[in-house]
Amino acid sequence: MPKKGTRKKAAHPGGGERQARKEPYSAARMTLVVDRLREQAARLSALSRALEDSQVGQIVVDGHAMLMRGMNQIDNFADNASRAIREAKTAKDSI
Repeated sequence: MPKKGTRKKAAHPGGGERQARKEPYSAARMTLVVDRLREQAARLSALSRALEDSQVGQIVVDGHAMLMRGMNQIDNFADNASRAIREAKTAKDSI
């Protein structure tokens, strides 16, 4: 029996390499992310209008929990990016 804490980590579900937890972001890369979010927001807005126009009242959509988790992750990412910007500015100003 292996010692506690020496267990091998399970393989990544996709079979590929794990994506890095932290990555560098430039203003250009952040703009690409914002553009994608704008496109997604436009699609969701169009769906909302289509739902109103259809006058069906409501629909049941699979993936709701996943959407909520994703929006929470976007909030966390924005908080982390804001903190990183503050820390980088402080480090730059202290030089």
